[in-house]
Amino acid sequence: MIEVEIKAKVQSLEPIKEKLLSLAAELLKTEKQVDRVFGRVKDLDQEHKVIEGFFSARIRGRGEKRNVEFKEINRTGVGMEFSSPLSSVESGINFLTKLGFEEAFTILKVREIYKYKDFEICLDDVEQLGLFIEVEYPLKNDGDRTGALKECQDLLNLVAPNATVEPKKYGDLMQEVINKHKED
Repeated sequence: MIEVEIKAKVQSLEPIKEKLLSLAAELLKTEKQVDRVFGRVKDLDQEHKVIEGFFSARIRGRGEKRNVEFKEINRTGVGMEFSSPLSSVESGINFLTKLGFEEAFTILKVREIYKYKDFEICLDDVEQLGLFIEVEYPLKNDGDRTGALKECQDLLNLVAPNATVEPKKYGDLMQEVINKHKED
């Protein structure tokens, strides 16, 4: 699947929730997500961020479900994702280790997931990073990525007009926090 997404930092999630509900967006679920993020040393730049075009890996826990996921790092918001269920976290770690991945950090977030037309809107409270909105649109093939990205931006402007677009992935933001602590 190809996912087109735009993310933005926000000061508060409440006005966005109100706007989504006024548009008849449907709250699908609220979940706590635990992402154990992995990278391969050969795919990292001098700041320990994954180089554009390479993949990061994560083991995502949502309730009792666990998946191993690979995400192409494309900071323009369009990239491939692959996901597969895991029988256990340990089997996922073993698998990723055999592929040359090393665990880097963990990202904890509470995510509210809304559905509006063909869009998925995620309101995230991310530990150490703050509050964010993500607007995602799935493409079944390599269709019109630019058009889909513009539609995501238009919806973001509608529901969160004061949001500040954040082109960095959560992994990049977390790595910056880690790097800053190393400097202190």
